[in-house]
Amino acid sequence: MLINLGEHHLFIHTDESRRALVALEMILSGNYFAPTLNGDFYYNKPPLYNWIIALSFKLFGSYSAFALRFPVVVAVFLYGWLIKRFVQLELGKPMGWLVAIATITSGRILFYDSFLGLIDLAFSLIIFVNFMLFYYLGEKKQYFKLFVWTYFLCAIAYLMKGLPPLVFQFFTLIAWFLFKRDWKLLFHKYHFIGILFFIFPVGLYYFIYDSTNPGSFEKIISTLWSESSKRTVTDHGIGESLLTMLNFPLENLYHFAPWTIFVIALFKKSVLKELWANKFTRFCILVFALNIPVYWTSPGVHPRYLFMFVPLVFSVFIFAVKLPQNLNLENNLRWFVGVILVLVCFAPAGLYIFADTYGIENLELKMAICTFVLIGLAALYFQNFKINWLVLGCALLVLRISMNFTLLPNRDPRGRSLEKEAMEVVELTRNEKLYILQKNWVHNGTSFIIERERNEILRQVDEPSDSTAYYLLLDRRYDPEKYESIKKIQVVSADNMIHLVKLKTQNHE
Repeated sequence: MLINLGEHHLFIHTDESRRALVALEMILSGNYFAPTLNGDFYYNKPPLYNWIIALSFKLFGSYSAFALRFPVVVAVFLYGWLIKRFVQLELGKPMGWLVAIATITSGRILFYDSFLGLIDLAFSLIIFVNFMLFYYLGEKKQYFKLFVWTYFLCAIAYLMKGLPPLVFQFFTLIAWFLFKRDWKLLFHKYHFIGILFFIFPVGLYYFIYDSTNPGSFEKIISTLWSESSKRTVTDHGIGESLLTMLNFPLENLYHFAPWTIFVIALFKKSVLKELWANKFTRFCILVFALNIPVYWTSPGVHPRYLFMFVPLVFSVFIFAVKLPQNLNLENNLRWFVGVILVLVCFAPAGLYIFADTYGIENLELKMAICTFVLIGLAALYFQNFKINWLVLGCALLVLRISMNFTLLPNRDPRGRSLEKEAMEVVELTRNEKLYILQKNWVHNGTSFIIERERNEILRQVDEPSDSTAYYLLLDRRYDPEKYESIKKIQVVSADNMIHLVKLKTQNHE
């Protein structure tokens, strides 16, 4: 997952470049408690994940794309390790390994989100641990630890992403009460103590924040609410939500393939009864069933918002596959997946032929090695069915390595041109003042590159007041009588351009 991690540009995903820009401005300003975006206060997310990115920047001594994405790779490995540790306690070590491998090599994680500097994998790790602590500490009746740790983790998750952890905490509490069949626990004295472990760290953060940006609490809450509700039925209406509900299961079976093929094990007679009889899988079902409707009914929900549910679902699927009544089904699945694995052996050759591989050194050798490793894994798969699912996980990792070599270096040439234009702006304005003039569509990736190279925040101003300064101005606001256009640059929207301008001297006078 580290191979060519920093090679592709920052214009693939808007949220990634925004995370990078906020973290960079924290370092440049020295203000770590009140995040900013182009010098203006940024209310959409609390700052915890940006602290992690800033720490990575400092650890690597550069504001590189590799440093931005490195925490995500750490989160993937830590997530896999924690899944293995928790699942094996109830379902055994082989099952723990399999659920962990299935989660981190599922399509959406392995081939997309694990090489982008986004919040969701680290956030999902915290929420998953929260789920598991409800189960394990609850079974031991260690209620003080349970409420203290789950509410403290809820606070950590809140400081990372805002309001969603409160929703998870609420519905997981209901799932746990149903699981325990004891609603009196809602009023347990330790529950109220636990709530304090949410209130104190979050309250302390906002107390410190208010000293930096006083009187902004109402703005923070309204923005966090808007961020949390903009993809729900309240924002999109009933019709679109109903269509989403119909598409949701199939869409996510695709996103988290190939392991979602195990879903067919649920349709065998008496399987559901056995799943409900096992305490751990029953708890997983309850937690999933109580939490998922918020996402199932919400148009615009990205698969990355569901990562915390993946090990719950795979624990249920894989437990079902391993039941005695599904023995023949598992054997059939082995042969079906084996055929797919044989076809995957040709993937490196396909990537070499069809991907944009210009300028990549020793690519033939790299693809040949990947191909031979895949062929070896396919042979091992059919030779030893006892470890075949582990072999499938390894094959998926080799496929990811093939993608790292071929796709990541030259991915999306238009983004490369945006990166090049940002550097040209830096060269044209070096040692001069530069501002964004009024709100416009300067991409966060463009701002990040400019700020990184100039080592100062690219601030926004409402009116031009300095004839010696450069300004980045939206094309439709450009007045040739007022401004001198030095250069035009692209933005992500193809219908808009940004002018690098200076005030005309006579106009300013």
